[in-house]
Amino acid sequence: MLQAIPCSNSVANTPLTLDQLYQAREENRAICVNDSIIDKKTGEIVGSYVRHDYAPEPYDYPAPFEQADCTRPVAVILEDGSPFYIPVLSDDHKKFAAILPLPLSEVSSKSNAGRPATTTFNPIAGFLQFFRFDGYSTVWMDYYICGAAGVEVECEGSVSATTGPFNVAPSDIRRVLYLQEISTEAAAAILCNHNLLPMSIRQVERVVKAAWIALGGLMFHLEQHQELLQQFEYSVDFDEFWLHREKQNRGESPKKAEVMALLCQGEMIAAVARRTGVHRNTVSRWKRGSSAIG
Repeated sequence: MLQAIPCSNSVANTPLTLDQLYQAREENRAICVNDSIIDKKTGEIVGSYVRHDYAPEPYDYPAPFEQADCTRPVAVILEDGSPFYIPVLSDDHKKFAAILPLPLSEVSSKSNAGRPATTTFNPIAGFLQFFRFDGYSTVWMDYYICGAAGVEVECEGSVSATTGPFNVAPSDIRRVLYLQEISTEAAAAILCNHNLLPMSIRQVERVVKAAWIALGGLMFHLEQHQELLQQFEYSVDFDEFWLHREKQNRGESPKKAEVMALLCQGEMIAAVARRTGVHRNTVSRWKRGSSAIG
Protein backbone atom coordinates (compact mmCIF):
# COMPACT_ATOMS: atom_id res chain seq x y z
CA MET A 1 0.00 0.00 0.00
CA LEU A 2 1.51 3.39 -1.09
CA GLN A 3 0.98 6.69 0.73
CA ALA A 4 2.40 10.07 -0.44
CA ILE A 5 4.04 12.32 2.22
CA PRO A 6 5.89 15.67 1.93
CA CYS A 7 9.67 15.57 1.98
CA SER A 8 11.05 16.60 5.40
CA ASN A 9 14.48 17.75 4.10
CA SER A 10 13.17 20.02 1.35
CA VAL A 11 15.42 23.08 0.66
CA ALA A 12 12.49 25.22 -0.37
CA ASN A 13 11.56 28.22 1.77
CA THR A 14 8.17 26.73 2.53
CA PRO A 15 7.82 22.91 2.36
CA LEU A 16 4.82 21.68 0.39
CA THR A 17 1.84 20.45 2.34
CA LEU A 18 0.19 17.14 1.53
CA ASP A 19 -2.66 18.84 -0.35
CA GLN A 20 -0.20 20.95 -2.34
CA LEU A 21 1.76 17.82 -3.15
CA TYR A 22 -1.36 16.13 -4.55
CA GLN A 23 -2.20 19.27 -6.52
CA ALA A 24 1.30 19.36 -8.04
CA ARG A 25 0.90 15.78 -9.21
CA GLU A 26 -2.53 16.48 -10.70
CA GLU A 27 -1.28 19.60 -12.56
CA ASN A 28 1.65 17.60 -13.98
CA ARG A 29 4.24 19.84 -12.28
CA ALA A 30 5.96 16.89 -10.61
CA ILE A 31 7.07 13.43 -11.61
CA CYS A 32 7.63 10.21 -9.68
CA VAL A 33 11.04 8.49 -9.80
CA ASN A 34 11.63 5.43 -7.58
CA ASP A 35 8.93 6.45 -5.09
CA SER A 36 10.30 10.02 -4.99
CA ILE A 37 8.25 13.00 -6.14
CA ILE A 38 10.49 15.50 -8.02
CA ASP A 39 9.61 19.05 -9.12
CA LYS A 40 10.12 19.31 -12.89
CA LYS A 41 11.34 22.94 -12.82
CA THR A 42 13.77 22.86 -9.87
CA GLY A 43 14.66 19.16 -9.76
CA GLU A 44 14.00 19.22 -6.03
CA ILE A 45 12.57 16.17 -4.24
CA VAL A 46 9.37 17.54 -2.80
CA GLY A 47 7.85 14.27 -1.53
CA SER A 48 8.07 10.51 -1.47
CA TYR A 49 5.88 7.43 -1.30
CA VAL A 50 5.92 5.28 1.82
CA ARG A 51 4.96 1.61 1.60
CA HIS A 52 2.80 0.01 4.30
CA ASP A 53 1.79 -3.64 4.63
CA TYR A 54 -1.95 -4.17 4.24
CA ALA A 55 -3.32 -5.38 7.56
CA PRO A 56 -7.16 -5.42 7.57
CA GLU A 57 -9.09 -5.74 10.78
CA PRO A 58 -9.97 -9.34 11.70
CA TYR A 59 -13.56 -10.35 10.84
CA ASP A 60 -15.36 -13.53 11.80
CA TYR A 61 -17.29 -14.90 8.83
CA PRO A 62 -20.39 -16.99 9.64
CA ALA A 63 -20.23 -20.70 8.95
CA PRO A 64 -21.80 -21.62 5.60
CA PHE A 65 -25.27 -23.18 5.66
CA GLU A 66 -25.66 -26.74 4.60
CA GLN A 67 -27.42 -26.63 1.27
CA ALA A 68 -29.16 -29.29 -0.68
CA ASP A 69 -29.50 -29.49 -4.42
CA CYS A 70 -32.88 -29.95 -5.96
CA THR A 71 -34.05 -30.29 -9.50
CA ARG A 72 -37.17 -28.83 -10.97
CA PRO A 73 -39.43 -31.55 -12.38
CA VAL A 74 -40.44 -31.48 -16.00
CA ALA A 75 -44.10 -32.15 -16.73
CA VAL A 76 -45.11 -34.00 -19.87
CA ILE A 77 -48.64 -34.67 -21.06
CA LEU A 78 -49.60 -38.25 -21.79
CA GLU A 79 -51.85 -39.29 -24.66
CA ASP A 80 -54.93 -39.13 -22.45
CA GLY A 81 -54.06 -35.59 -21.33
CA SER A 82 -52.98 -36.40 -17.78
CA PRO A 83 -49.76 -34.79 -16.42
CA PHE A 84 -46.72 -36.96 -15.75
CA TYR A 85 -43.78 -35.47 -13.87
CA ILE A 86 -40.23 -36.56 -14.72
CA PRO A 87 -37.38 -35.38 -12.45
CA VAL A 88 -34.45 -33.82 -14.30
CA LEU A 89 -31.18 -35.57 -13.46
CA SER A 90 -28.16 -33.63 -14.69
CA ASP A 91 -24.49 -33.23 -13.70
CA ASP A 92 -24.55 -29.53 -14.58
CA HIS A 93 -24.67 -27.75 -11.21
CA LYS A 94 -25.80 -24.54 -12.89
CA LYS A 95 -29.22 -26.11 -13.30
CA PHE A 96 -29.51 -26.89 -9.60
CA ALA A 97 -31.29 -24.50 -7.27
CA ALA A 98 -29.72 -24.07 -3.86
CA ILE A 99 -32.25 -24.39 -1.06
CA LEU A 100 -31.91 -23.91 2.66
CA PRO A 101 -33.01 -26.75 4.95
CA LEU A 102 -36.20 -25.87 6.78
CA PRO A 103 -37.44 -27.49 9.97
CA LEU A 104 -39.85 -30.33 9.38
CA SER A 105 -43.42 -29.49 10.29
CA GLU A 106 -45.49 -31.95 12.22
CA VAL A 107 -48.05 -33.61 10.00
CA SER A 108 -51.41 -33.81 11.66
CA SER A 109 -53.05 -37.20 11.64
CA LYS A 110 -55.99 -37.62 9.30
CA SER A 111 -59.33 -37.33 11.02
CA ASN A 112 -61.77 -40.21 10.80
CA ALA A 113 -64.75 -37.98 11.50
CA GLY A 114 -67.53 -37.66 8.97
CA ARG A 115 -68.78 -39.97 6.28
CA PRO A 116 -66.07 -42.08 4.63
CA ALA A 117 -65.15 -41.29 1.05
CA THR A 118 -67.13 -43.23 -1.53
CA THR A 119 -65.21 -45.56 -3.82
CA THR A 120 -66.83 -47.16 -6.86
CA PHE A 121 -65.33 -50.25 -8.47
CA ASN A 122 -65.19 -49.88 -12.25
CA PRO A 123 -65.61 -53.33 -13.85
CA ILE A 124 -65.13 -52.04 -17.42
CA ALA A 125 -61.91 -50.05 -16.90
CA GLY A 126 -59.89 -52.67 -18.79
CA PHE A 127 -62.55 -52.99 -21.48
CA LEU A 128 -62.50 -49.26 -22.23
CA GLN A 129 -58.75 -49.46 -22.88
CA PHE A 130 -59.50 -51.30 -26.15
CA PHE A 131 -61.38 -48.25 -27.40
CA ARG A 132 -58.65 -45.95 -26.17
CA PHE A 133 -55.83 -47.11 -28.45
CA ASP A 134 -57.13 -49.53 -31.10
CA GLY A 135 -59.17 -47.01 -33.08
CA TYR A 136 -62.63 -48.47 -32.47
CA SER A 137 -65.65 -46.18 -32.63
CA THR A 138 -66.40 -44.41 -29.35
CA VAL A 139 -69.65 -42.73 -30.41
CA TRP A 140 -71.67 -44.82 -27.98
CA MET A 141 -69.30 -43.82 -25.16
CA ASP A 142 -69.39 -40.11 -26.03
CA TYR A 143 -73.18 -40.16 -25.93
CA TYR A 144 -73.28 -41.23 -22.28
CA ILE A 145 -70.25 -39.16 -21.24
CA CYS A 146 -71.70 -35.91 -22.62
CA GLY A 147 -75.07 -36.82 -21.14
CA ALA A 148 -73.46 -37.32 -17.73
CA ALA A 149 -71.81 -33.90 -17.99
CA GLY A 150 -75.22 -32.36 -18.67
CA VAL A 151 -76.86 -34.22 -15.78
CA GLU A 152 -74.08 -32.99 -13.47
CA VAL A 153 -74.99 -29.40 -14.39
CA GLU A 154 -78.61 -30.11 -13.47
CA CYS A 155 -77.47 -31.58 -10.15
CA GLU A 156 -75.65 -28.31 -9.42
CA GLY A 157 -79.00 -26.51 -9.31
CA SER A 158 -80.10 -25.89 -12.88
CA VAL A 159 -83.88 -25.83 -13.28
CA SER A 160 -83.82 -27.29 -16.79
CA ALA A 161 -81.63 -29.37 -19.06
CA THR A 162 -78.51 -27.47 -19.97
CA THR A 163 -77.81 -26.32 -23.52
CA GLY A 164 -74.71 -24.31 -22.63
CA PRO A 165 -71.24 -25.16 -21.36
CA PHE A 166 -70.67 -28.03 -18.96
CA ASN A 167 -69.21 -27.73 -15.49
CA VAL A 168 -66.80 -30.56 -16.30
CA ALA A 169 -64.92 -31.49 -19.45
CA PRO A 170 -65.95 -34.75 -21.17
CA SER A 171 -62.25 -35.55 -21.63
CA ASP A 172 -61.79 -35.47 -17.84
CA ILE A 173 -64.75 -37.81 -17.38
CA ARG A 174 -63.27 -40.23 -19.91
CA ARG A 175 -59.91 -40.09 -18.12
CA VAL A 176 -61.54 -41.05 -14.81
CA LEU A 177 -63.44 -43.92 -16.45
CA TYR A 178 -60.10 -45.59 -17.20
CA LEU A 179 -59.48 -46.04 -13.45
CA GLN A 180 -60.11 -49.37 -11.75
CA GLU A 181 -61.60 -47.55 -8.74
CA ILE A 182 -63.44 -44.26 -9.17
CA SER A 183 -62.89 -42.01 -6.17
CA THR A 184 -61.92 -38.42 -5.46
CA GLU A 185 -58.51 -39.43 -4.16
CA ALA A 186 -57.67 -41.53 -7.23
CA ALA A 187 -58.98 -38.94 -9.69
CA ALA A 188 -57.08 -36.05 -8.09
CA ALA A 189 -53.78 -37.70 -9.05
CA ILE A 190 -54.54 -37.68 -12.80
CA LEU A 191 -56.61 -34.52 -13.32
CA CYS A 192 -55.22 -31.04 -13.99
CA ASN A 193 -56.76 -27.72 -14.97
CA HIS A 194 -56.12 -25.63 -18.09
CA ASN A 195 -52.88 -24.29 -16.58
CA LEU A 196 -51.59 -27.86 -16.10
CA LEU A 197 -51.85 -27.43 -12.34
CA PRO A 198 -53.58 -29.83 -9.92
CA MET A 199 -57.34 -29.46 -10.10
CA SER A 200 -59.22 -28.17 -7.06
CA ILE A 201 -60.91 -30.77 -4.88
CA ARG A 202 -64.35 -29.33 -5.55
CA GLN A 203 -63.85 -29.63 -9.31
CA VAL A 204 -62.46 -33.15 -8.92
CA GLU A 205 -65.62 -34.08 -7.03
CA ARG A 206 -67.73 -32.78 -9.94
CA VAL A 207 -65.75 -34.88 -12.42
CA VAL A 208 -66.03 -37.99 -10.24
CA LYS A 209 -69.77 -37.50 -9.88
CA ALA A 210 -70.18 -37.15 -13.65
CA ALA A 211 -68.01 -40.24 -14.20
CA TRP A 212 -70.19 -42.18 -11.74
CA ILE A 213 -73.29 -41.16 -13.73
CA ALA A 214 -71.62 -42.04 -17.04
CA LEU A 215 -70.54 -45.44 -15.71
CA GLY A 216 -74.16 -46.36 -15.08
CA GLY A 217 -75.09 -45.44 -18.65
CA LEU A 218 -72.17 -47.38 -20.13
CA MET A 219 -73.01 -50.47 -18.08
CA PHE A 220 -76.65 -50.26 -19.18
CA HIS A 221 -75.59 -50.01 -22.84
CA LEU A 222 -73.18 -52.95 -22.56
CA GLU A 223 -75.82 -55.07 -20.84
CA GLN A 224 -78.11 -54.46 -23.81
CA HIS A 225 -75.32 -54.92 -26.40
CA GLN A 226 -73.12 -57.67 -25.02
CA GLU A 227 -71.66 -58.31 -28.46
CA LEU A 228 -69.31 -55.40 -27.72
CA LEU A 229 -67.91 -57.40 -24.81
CA GLN A 230 -67.81 -60.66 -26.72
CA GLN A 231 -65.61 -59.29 -29.51
CA PHE A 232 -62.86 -58.79 -26.92
CA GLU A 233 -63.79 -61.88 -24.85
CA TYR A 234 -64.50 -59.63 -21.88
CA SER A 235 -66.98 -60.63 -19.17
CA VAL A 236 -68.74 -58.44 -16.60
CA ASP A 237 -70.93 -59.41 -13.64
CA PHE A 238 -73.79 -56.97 -14.16
CA ASP A 239 -75.85 -58.31 -11.23
CA GLU A 240 -73.07 -57.57 -8.75
CA PHE A 241 -72.53 -54.11 -10.22
CA TRP A 242 -76.20 -53.09 -10.01
CA LEU A 243 -76.48 -54.49 -6.47
CA HIS A 244 -73.46 -52.49 -5.34
CA ARG A 245 -74.75 -49.39 -7.13
CA GLU A 246 -78.15 -49.71 -5.46
CA LYS A 247 -76.46 -49.81 -2.06
CA GLN A 248 -74.53 -46.67 -2.93
CA ASN A 249 -77.74 -44.92 -3.98
CA ARG A 250 -79.23 -45.77 -0.58
CA GLY A 251 -76.10 -44.46 1.12
CA GLU A 252 -75.30 -47.89 2.51
CA SER A 253 -71.72 -48.53 3.59
CA PRO A 254 -69.83 -51.08 1.48
CA LYS A 255 -68.66 -52.74 4.72
CA LYS A 256 -72.17 -53.41 5.97
CA ALA A 257 -72.39 -56.79 4.24
CA GLU A 258 -69.10 -57.88 5.83
CA VAL A 259 -70.26 -56.67 9.25
CA MET A 260 -73.60 -58.48 9.01
CA ALA A 261 -71.88 -61.70 7.92
CA LEU A 262 -69.61 -61.60 10.98
CA LEU A 263 -72.55 -60.89 13.27
CA CYS A 264 -74.41 -63.87 11.85
CA GLN A 265 -71.39 -66.01 12.72
CA GLY A 266 -71.81 -65.03 16.37
CA GLU A 267 -68.98 -62.51 16.58
CA MET A 268 -69.20 -59.89 19.33
CA ILE A 269 -69.81 -56.23 18.42
CA ALA A 270 -66.42 -55.07 19.74
CA ALA A 271 -64.59 -57.81 17.81
CA VAL A 272 -66.42 -56.95 14.59
CA ALA A 273 -65.60 -53.27 15.03
CA ARG A 274 -61.89 -54.00 15.48
CA ARG A 275 -61.80 -56.36 12.53
CA THR A 276 -63.66 -54.19 10.01
CA GLY A 277 -62.72 -50.71 11.19
CA VAL A 278 -66.38 -49.72 11.57
CA HIS A 279 -67.30 -47.87 14.76
CA ARG A 280 -68.89 -50.10 17.38
CA ASN A 281 -71.93 -47.81 17.63
CA THR A 282 -72.51 -48.25 13.89
CA VAL A 283 -72.16 -52.03 14.21
CA SER A 284 -74.64 -52.01 17.09
CA ARG A 285 -77.12 -49.91 15.09
CA TRP A 286 -76.92 -52.26 12.10
CA LYS A 287 -77.46 -55.24 14.39
CA ARG A 288 -80.56 -53.68 15.97
CA GLY A 289 -81.91 -52.83 12.52
CA SER A 290 -81.51 -56.40 11.28
CA SER A 291 -83.16 -57.74 14.45
CA ALA A 292 -86.14 -55.44 13.98
CA ILE A 293 -86.57 -56.57 10.38
CA GLY A 294 -86.28 -60.22 11.39
